[in-house]
Amino acid sequence: MKMDKKLLIGIFIILIIGIFGFLWKGQKIVIKADNIKYDNGGILKVNIENYFLRKVCFSSCYPYLLEKKNGAWKSYLYQNCNKPDLIEKCIEPGKTRAFEIPLPVVRKGLHRIAVPLCENCKIGESFKETKRFYSAEFEIK
Repeated sequence: MKMDKKLLIGIFIILIIGIFGFLWKGQKIVIKADNIKYDNGGILKVNIENYFLRKVCFSSCYPYLLEKKNGAWKSYLYQNCNKPDLIEKCIEPGKTRAFEIPLPVVRKGLHRIAVPLCENCKIGESFKETKRFYSAEFEIK
């Protein structure tokens, strides 16, 4: 009888830890670049994995920002947007989206990708950033 009680308590604890782990992982966006070093003007391939518990959407004008580390992180203005900033693409929870990003010719050094997102938005709406996530650092040489 005591062994059954200990077994049930153990299973309950494992279940609670599993649920907590899922919810913890369920609250982030993972941005993975395909390399840690890139040539100036090259192509960066990036996967964005949605472990958030809701749909996230991207800006049509600035779906990502390139940032350089110069003491603090600073965003590059890499293009002007001459159209309304709308939502054109989204990722549902548990899904992944891949992008190829042409890197502008920039100063050499450590960089990262910043991805501004809108939670639970709809295609065609104006983009309003509610969260921002970052890739790991990579070097542009």
